Amino acid sequence: MMAPQKRSAEEAESLLVGVRCIVFDIEGTTTPISFVKDTLYPYVRNNIEDYLNKNFENADLQKAIAALRDQAAKEKEEKVEGVVEIPSGDASKEDVVKAVCDNVRWQMDGDRKTTELKALQGMIWNDAYESTEIKGELFEDVGPMLKMLAEEGFQLYVYSSGSIESQKLLFTYSSQGDLSDVFAGYFDTTTGSKNESASYKKIATEIGNEPKDILFLTDIPQEAEAAVSAGLRSALVIRPGNAELTDEHLQNFACIERFDELYGDEDDEDDIKRFAGDNGEAEDDEDEEEEGDEEDDDGEEDDGEDA
Repeated sequence: MMAPQKRSAEEAESLLVGVRCIVFDIEGTTTPISFVKDTLYPYVRNNIEDYLNKNFENADLQKAIAALRDQAAKEKEEKVEGVVEIPSGDASKEDVVKAVCDNVRWQMDGDRKTTELKALQGMIWNDAYESTEIKGELFEDVGPMLKMLAEEGFQLYVYSSGSIESQKLLFTYSSQGDLSDVFAGYFDTTTGSKNESASYKKIATEIGNEPKDILFLTDIPQEAEAAVSAGLRSALVIRPGNAELTDEHLQNFACIERFDELYGDEDDEDDIKRFAGDNGEAEDDEDEEEEGDEEDDDGEEDDGEDA
């Protein structure tokens, strides 16, 4: 028995019908997961101590350290296992730097996505991008399609677990040139968890559009489900290196492998319904009517019907 295939947008009418705004996830959607895991994260691990020592007196850095300190103290009270506390501001520079390094590496080991961690990571990546040590990696279709969508009047936004600063850096210093001007705004975890519908309701309110007019593109089914429960449309993006989707996910959501598939074809209404979060069965009336039209003049059915 063949496994169910993804509900391809190539079979569907354009998934952009009725859409005014498109919100993009980054990791696994516009950018390979390998770039984040193999380039960005190792850069922080390898350079955090040097960065802290060089910029220790910087007011923004001290603010980021204070946020990490408060977060660690709160988690200590909550008895979070393994949390690394950070000494107060009157401790020696060496002690503070060591504790921050240990705290950050501990959080990264646990693949945590706290706002406090992301803020400091973004500051470190800022140096890397500006010095051209790093360029933001994008899938080949991303740059051209972002420009086309923006030129056609769609409002484009980013919603990622990475800080807003790091999001801007990735698209400003991308491998496909400066794409920052195509976006109307950015959202991160200060808006809320990407797995909670309330976050998407907040985004819709800030954007100023009805949720039904907003499309969210992500590689994570739980995020797509949260967006749909908030009234947004959502489609899953299948990219090399992403986690494999289940048959249920492939059937319940429209899925694309490239952004140009958003334009699709013009004859699969079921995909549009799934894309909008409606998993109900399509009505059969139109199909039955079409079957009646397919008989040729001598009463035989046309053999050219698509399977």
